[in-house]
Amino acid sequence: MEITTVVRGKRGGFVINGSHHVPNILENRHRVMIQEWIDDGGVVTDWVDPITPYQHWHNDISKLDKDMPRSLEDILDGMPDKSGVAQITLDRLQAKKNKRGERP
Repeated sequence: MEITTVVRGKRGGFVINGSHHVPNILENRHRVMIQEWIDDGGVVTDWVDPITPYQHWHNDISKLDKDMPRSLEDILDGMPDKSGVAQITLDRLQAKKNKRGERP
């Protein structure tokens, strides 16, 4: 296999030529090939997260929406007295408000 690019993987391993995932274990023959490539002047590039900060935020909000839909938030926000609402529900409501405040 000819190595043209090596990227440090998201979980600590390596990706050769954009497709071959290699664990960072020196007993692995492909890991040895990577080290030889580095010794010959090859440069390992760092992995770049293709997901934008907004997409991360949106994914987090979507997960919170599964536990508490927006319509339930509106109902709770409209209640003048929340003393009869379970604490876990109020905590989830606050978590969603906090996450919305972090929008990039």
